[in-house]
Formats: sequence, C-alpha cells, structure tokens
Amino acid sequence: MIIQVPNPILEVHDLTVAYHRKPVLWGVDLTLPAGSLTGIIGPNGAGKSTLIKAIMGLIPLSSGFVKLFGKDLDEVRQKVSYVPQRESVDWDFPASALDVVLMGRYSQIGLFKRPRKADKEVAVECLRKVGLQNFANRQISQLSGGQQQRVFLARALAQDADIYFMDEPFAGVDAATEAAIIEILRNMTTSGKTVVVVHHDLQSAVTYFNWVLLLNMRLVASGPTEKVFTQDLLQETYGGKLTVLAKVGDLLEKQQFPSREDKA
Repeated sequence: MIIQVPNPILEVHDLTVAYHRKPVLWGVDLTLPAGSLTGIIGPNGAGKSTLIKAIMGLIPLSSGFVKLFGKDLDEVRQKVSYVPQRESVDWDFPASALDVVLMGRYSQIGLFKRPRKADKEVAVECLRKVGLQNFANRQISQLSGGQQQRVFLARALAQDADIYFMDEPFAGVDAATEAAIIEILRNMTTSGKTVVVVHHDLQSAVTYFNWVLLLNMRLVASGPTEKVFTQDLLQETYGGKLTVLAKVGDLLEKQQFPSREDKA
C-alpha cells in the first residue's frame, strides 16, 4: 500500500542508491503530506538513513529525483533542516550548547556574519523549549547523550525550517528525554511543520507517528499509520521476526486502533 497525496511537501520518484554498484535502495516512489509526523520504519540495513541522506543530497543517486515544495533542494534549502545521528558528530569540538544552537541561525544571518541579539534570543528560547536553558554555556562534550540530542533538536528549531529530517533522534536517550522530544515534535507539526524521523522501535512507532513509511531496501508501504501498520505489511517488511510482530499485533488490536474492531 503506497498512498500518493496531492500537493505533497516531499516527492520522491524512482530513487535508487547503490554503494559500490550494490543497490541499497531500489526504485523508491513516495509523497508526503505537509504537517505530518512521519516515521521511517524498517529492519537494520533497510536503507532508512540512506533515504534521508539521499533526500538531503548528501549522497549521489543512481537514478530518480527528489522534489521538496515542488522544487529542487538547492532552491528551497533554507526551508529544510537535517538532524544527523548523534554518533556521526564530533562532540569534542570546542563549542557551547548555545554556540551549537546558533549554528541553526546561519541560514538567516550568513556564515561569516556575527549573530545578532535577536538570533541569540531565538537560540536561548529554543534551548528553553528542549529544557536546556540552564546549560547554554556548557561545553557540548560535557553534556550527556540525551542532552546532546536535545541540543541538536534546539539547533533544528532555531533554523525555523518547514520540513525536518531526523535520523534516530531517540537513540541513546532515556525514556523521559524521548517523551520530551516526541512532545516537541508533535507541537511542531501542530504549528504546521513537517517532521520525518528514522525510528527503530515498532511498539512506540504506533503511537508516535500519524504517517509511516515501511522500508526494506524498497518501499513496502507509505500512508496513515492506521492503514499501514498492519501485521501483513509489517511481515512483508521484517520477514520472519515473528516475536516482535506478535507484540505489535497485540498493540494494534487491543490498544492503539480500537476503531478497527468497531468497523469489523
């Protein structure tokens, strides 16, 4: 099941990516609606991070194209934000939390210009939104993993983009931090932003996202969570990992989508 939406904020057509001539993504076609909180779900090695990097132009495409707001990325880059995996960042870089968040303002002020007072106020407010206003002057290397992740989220907020791509933002954080982050993401979509998240936990995905992409080198399904998160489509995505799928199936039937039973 791949649902195509009219006037999509993101359009991907026939996207194929290969490393050393070995395809890791094959013929991906999808569209996303504006204002959605989308989860990219699939097993390890499915190409989830690769898909985001391909959309962001960070790796070359073997075929296909990507449109954001109906245009090429270079024409709308200021409207797009990317939060990489925390493990891919050099956290020993000598910068404070406030410095990192201010980097999100460079698209507004220019790379070689000094931040204005207004930019610093925005950065401090973004730190407040993620609960780190008291850590503004703390070196990023001295922060915990969860705090570092929230600093990156604050940097993305400071950019004031329209669509956000986040690669495993919940990795390595505790339950309280994860709950705080998902609440921020929901508030972002409520205010009209679009958020796309690489995520690995099936049980929380049911409640976190209102749109889901099921991916395993090819796109298995794309659509509203209640339509896509079915045992059949999950089975097609994950193959024989029946223990995990059984737990998710119980969630689907008993907790998350009671309307399915009502309609039966």
